[in-house]
Amino acid sequence: MAAGWLHAPRWWVIPLVALLALILSACGGGLPALAGDQVRAQQTVDGVTITLDTQRDPRVNQPQRFRVTLTDRLGRPIDGAEVYLDLDMDMLCLSGARPIATPRGPGLYEARSVYQMAGEWEVTVYTELQGQQRQALFRIRVADSEGATVFGRRQGW
Repeated sequence: MAAGWLHAPRWWVIPLVALLALILSACGGGLPALAGDQVRAQQTVDGVTITLDTQRDPRVNQPQRFRVTLTDRLGRPIDGAEVYLDLDMDMLCLSGARPIATPRGPGLYEARSVYQMAGEWEVTVYTELQGQQRQALFRIRVADSEGATVFGRRQGW
């Protein structure tokens, strides 16, 4: 008699499986795959993780793609944010571009730009969501067309 529950109808299985599927789908898929020629850096600012994917060995006057992923404390993608980047070269007070990122998927934003000079660049990612602004600074070393920086060293990560 004690094992009678094993033969009882299992009506609860389908709702349980549906609930588990819903919970797992709400967790998000994590960060997008990283291509072999890309590098990833991230910072968490006020509970929002800002991830920046960029080209591994950027060079001057070559098109660059900047992929920004925003996630909350639980790793869920954040949609509906305004995102732009500010590219600055500190040593010359050279202000580069300020590309606006466009949404490309859940929590994913993409912008394109070009570095105008070899050397150390500061890429600041600005996000605004529900009136609150966050920013994260990333440093990127850019090589000239032969692969050397302004300091004469080869580009390397």
